[in-house]
Amino acid sequence: MTAGVVLAGGRSRRMGTDKASLTSGGTTLLAHVLAVLADALDGPLVVVGAADTPRTAPDPTRATVVYDPVPDRGPLQGLATGLRAVRDDPTAFVAAVDLPHLHADLVRAVVTHRVPPVEVALPVLDGRPQHLLAAYATDLADRADDLLARGERSVRALVAASRVRELDAATLLADPRLAARDPELRGARGVNTPEEWARSRHDPP
Repeated sequence: MTAGVVLAGGRSRRMGTDKASLTSGGTTLLAHVLAVLADALDGPLVVVGAADTPRTAPDPTRATVVYDPVPDRGPLQGLATGLRAVRDDPTAFVAAVDLPHLHADLVRAVVTHRVPPVEVALPVLDGRPQHLLAAYATDLADRADDLLARGERSVRALVAASRVRELDAATLLADPRLAARDPELRGARGVNTPEEWARSRHDPP
């Protein structure tokens, strides 16, 4: 089984408001990402919130909320918390909460490449690693905790210490369902500013 982890503990400083609560088409960004993961995956779903900020799952019957044990230790802490919460499953797809066009075909295309000995199936699009749109071996939680204990805060440090399969656009689009649905891989585009959010709302679904 493959679990789903949504990181929703960021401060959303560039957006100026909580990204998870942004609403379009009657649903929040958090609810959208969770619905996509529920459609694409067969394991449990977890939302990771900041240690000092209450967070509620849109549907508690579908997702569990867990919290970082220590505040302000960056996305590596959120990743470690999420992976540890779903350790009963060998793989977790980890997504940021700010993906308004994420869809199940993209999630499935990434997950198919997380086959041992690969520990991280990592999309690299336009030369940029998509650490929060990737599939991870859940037993990497221990390695992430070790890095945090040494003062690391970036997911890059975990990726650098892991067996990684990088997935460029051509590799992902070799999946015919993904290629037919989303040839520009718009599902991978996050939103960080009010301007990006406004543009995304006018994009076709």
